[in-house]
Amino acid sequence: MSNSCPKCGFDLEAGKPCRVCGFFPTAAPRQALGSAHAPAAVPVSAAARAPAASSRRPASRGPLVVLLSAAVGLLAVLGVFIMGDMRGKSSAPEAVSVPPAPSPVAQPAPSAAPTAPVLDVSEPPFDITTREEDPPTSDRTSYVAWMRARTDQKEKFLLQKWELAQSMLRMRSVTHPRILTAILRAPREYFCRDARRAYEDAVLPIGYGQTISGPHMVARMTDYLDPQPGQKVLEIGTGSGYQSAVLSELSNNVYTIEIVEPLARETDAIYRAREARYPEYRNIHRKVDDGYFGWPQEAPFDRIIVTCGIDHVPPELLRELAPEGIMVIPVGPPSGQTILRIVKHVGPDGVVSLDREDIFQGKKRQIFVPFTSKQGGIHVIEDKKEVK
Repeated sequence: MSNSCPKCGFDLEAGKPCRVCGFFPTAAPRQALGSAHAPAAVPVSAAARAPAASSRRPASRGPLVVLLSAAVGLLAVLGVFIMGDMRGKSSAPEAVSVPPAPSPVAQPAPSAAPTAPVLDVSEPPFDITTREEDPPTSDRTSYVAWMRARTDQKEKFLLQKWELAQSMLRMRSVTHPRILTAILRAPREYFCRDARRAYEDAVLPIGYGQTISGPHMVARMTDYLDPQPGQKVLEIGTGSGYQSAVLSELSNNVYTIEIVEPLARETDAIYRAREARYPEYRNIHRKVDDGYFGWPQEAPFDRIIVTCGIDHVPPELLRELAPEGIMVIPVGPPSGQTILRIVKHVGPDGVVSLDREDIFQGKKRQIFVPFTSKQGGIHVIEDKKEVK
């Protein structure tokens, strides 16, 4: 066997791997040191190899030989360091993340935190005031015939919706003719996850720990909100999408926020699938976010409706409510909320005052799903004091 390494040309010691490239002359378990996972061989020229052999000669050497010998010695020390480092590691490949070389071009400053995803609406928007007629509300037969001729809603659901609307009138859940028309237009069966139960007067599950409010509750809250076509309306808690569908029958500018992203995208798909037959859904602007902070980029809002329970009125929502604007919101502990209608007044001196009214006049409390935060908890007011 040669005394020189066949890989790099440096001296070999019997029974030991090359100190520079790791080559091992026999088929021993340490053969992996000469594999692709070992450090790459250091390229050495023929001129550099020559002094390695002459290093065993007597000390009478010329300056050039001494200089070359020193260079070879330095490389040998480097080889010992590399091999010593390899002996302390497994021969298995190790993933190494190599940072890219710095760019000579100055890097831009870090961008702001990513904004919440906005589920863009389709174009063009639809002006509900261009409708030439509304469904008749005088009798059931005329209503069903009108809706059957102009929508894709099934007769069995239209009949159920008609009967439900009559009970809303009797119980005064609806007092405005426009709100009644919106309820009669909107297909609740498309938004309930179980269409068979769409017109039950009940709170129904829609998945993700969320619910769709009962139709009487939707009607009364919308009736007290009373949005107009040219007003901007904000809904906190998109949920099933039914409340915003009703609002889109009343306003050209509906904004809705849902914190549960899978639910928001599921409801967004329902709107998109139906907007060819219901172009008013193109007016519903959707966002995935924490509704506690409203939608400041689009504020102020003439109307705000909150469909989740909270123990105080979120101050940001009050700030985003326009002067003389109306907010309808369930306020109270988790055991039951009072649904308040709040009117915001701003005096000539800028002082804000609020008029509050219980829409059930103290006769009823309702349990809504909690107003949750991005961290998964519920929003509570600091020091347990309600914002005035």
